[in-house]
Amino acid sequence: MDISNEGHRKPFISDRARDLLREMHGGRAVCKDEPALDELLPLGLAKWSTLAAAYIATDPRDAERAYTQNMAQEIRSALHRIESMHAFADDLRTIEGGAGDGGVQVIEDTREVTVALGRVAGSAKFSVLTAHPKIRKQDTLDRALPTDLAMLARGVTFRTIYLDNARSRLPEQGYAAAMTAAGAQIRTALPGFERMIIADERIAFLSDHLGDPKRVPALMVTHPSLVKLFVNVFWQQWDRAEPWTGEPRPADLITTPRSRRMLRRLSEGRNIKAIAAELDVSVSTLYADRNALYAATNTTTEFQLAIWWTTSEQARQEREKDR
Repeated sequence: MDISNEGHRKPFISDRARDLLREMHGGRAVCKDEPALDELLPLGLAKWSTLAAAYIATDPRDAERAYTQNMAQEIRSALHRIESMHAFADDLRTIEGGAGDGGVQVIEDTREVTVALGRVAGSAKFSVLTAHPKIRKQDTLDRALPTDLAMLARGVTFRTIYLDNARSRLPEQGYAAAMTAAGAQIRTALPGFERMIIADERIAFLSDHLGDPKRVPALMVTHPSLVKLFVNVFWQQWDRAEPWTGEPRPADLITTPRSRRMLRRLSEGRNIKAIAAELDVSVSTLYADRNALYAATNTTTEFQLAIWWTTSEQARQEREKDR
């Protein structure tokens, strides 16, 4: 190890420490009170010798190797901290928005929307407000449920609004039952409300009505005044909605007298055309009734619809009356 002060580099050790090191390499053993010894020990240039009962000089090559390894580790740690800071700053820019975009960011890709929502939901501290004016599929709810339950476990309050016909669909029924049992508040409303997700009343996600609908674009809003506006809109929607804890809607609230006649005949194995002729209505009218029931009951075939009807409380009551 070169301990000289060549060129214009800052001295590695003081002149006094350098002189002491030369003396120690000459065979001198020193005590702990020796001036400048505290410069040599951290660098591994001197060590305690039990045999000599004093401090002695170490092999310069061993000291250089150990020092290089320690410094390399410190450099790696510093680079890792720098990379972490860059990633953290990127997250802040994404989440908080910048002055240049007015606190509104367009997210055009569905995957990016999902990532941003997951990050915000995971960092929510006290409240999440959501409104979903479209049908939510079973796999979507299955993915959302663990995250949403984890938020509740952290003490985050959770309120969400679903379409009124969610009361007749099994996926939303199961989700609502699990969430409300854990402390969430869920309501349903008739169509006409806006989709939104608001975290801690500081970040709002909304549908981008001007974007490409095939890519499901979204707006991420962080401007405080705009977020406050959307919070107010949410509460207006919330006040018009009805509380729900996941219980299924009774069949008599979904069906009409005509659709019940159709359902009874479907459960007997008849097809729509035959039923239309028997009831003296057009086939298109019964198709419309059937399709409305598909949406309300989360079914997709006439067979599934017939099963739903035969297992409903309304059908059971009708069978009781016929006995």
